[in-house]
Amino acid sequence: MQKLLLLVLIGLFGSSAVMAMGHMDEDQQAVWSTVAASWEDEASKTGEWPGEYLHEDAKAWGAEWPAPRDAASIESWARFGDENSTTEKYELFPMTVTVSGDTAVAHYGVVQITKSDDETEREMSGLVETLVRTDDGWKFIALTGFEMGDD
Repeated sequence: MQKLLLLVLIGLFGSSAVMAMGHMDEDQQAVWSTVAASWEDEASKTGEWPGEYLHEDAKAWGAEWPAPRDAASIESWARFGDENSTTEKYELFPMTVTVSGDTAVAHYGVVQITKSDDETEREMSGLVETLVRTDDGWKFIALTGFEMGDD
């Protein structure tokens, strides 16, 4: 019974992601493309994340940080993470992208498998990220997330 429920939930989340992408207007699709590309660059360790994606005034805060961090701190910790762990696999689940003028908010989930040393970890997170439209495209200005699934 639990397996059936899990399959139904996976089907609902998967279909909602496809449906969300099909109902996004041009601005929403551009925002989501930026979010998805940032994950690809981070997982591939191209060096583009976070520098090419962050607005100079960006701030990030989550449960594992005592206070909001600025763009330099986000960059520093991203480089540390690149040196000490690898994203083995991830999948994004877009929920909503709201655009108002030159500001956008993306709500989405992610399942991610990371490996550091010989330890593999699976995480599920919810993310709420605010982006602003610039001459260079959409840039992250506020990022926050929360863990899901353990409680």
